Amino acid sequence: METKDDFIVEGYRFATLADAETARLDAKRVKALEDNLDYRKPQNVLALYHKALDTKIFQTPIGFTYLIKIQDRLRRCGIAPENIRPIQLNTTFTNKTEANRSIRRSIAARQPEYKGRFIASICINILMVVMIIAMFVIALESDHPNIINYKREVVNEYSEWEQELTEREQAVRAAEREVGITP
Repeated sequence: METKDDFIVEGYRFATLADAETARLDAKRVKALEDNLDYRKPQNVLALYHKALDTKIFQTPIGFTYLIKIQDRLRRCGIAPENIRPIQLNTTFTNKTEANRSIRRSIAARQPEYKGRFIASICINILMVVMIIAMFVIALESDHPNIINYKREVVNEYSEWEQELTEREQAVRAAEREVGITP
């Protein structure tokens, strides 16, 4: 059974239990780093900070708070602010008209890419239709039987055989009459 306390981690109340579990995992990572990190070597701390940003190891405000703390310590140790990369947030915090406009602008910026793909797709489809029509024409004009003209070819072949047999039969009867054999 879930309680209200299940959603609270280090002063933050999360909307879902999964988010709270992620925050607890971030808190464990922060504790492990705090226990093992030597702040006397600023270059190592800076390398660890950049590695944490690259791997996106922290996903909740608990981890982000720790990264802010590391930024502050790096500045106090004399690391130039331009060498300390900002924390990348991959979320939005407002759902206002301006945010929607920026989303529309980003979608509109991608439109030419889709337009080019669409035109290429149309051209390829037209080429395929032309090729299919050409295959049907070739099949219809071919002397060899195929699925399109097999009936006509088979009927023609049997007609030729019938005509040939009739001619042979007449030749055999004519020869029988000359010899005097009657059926």
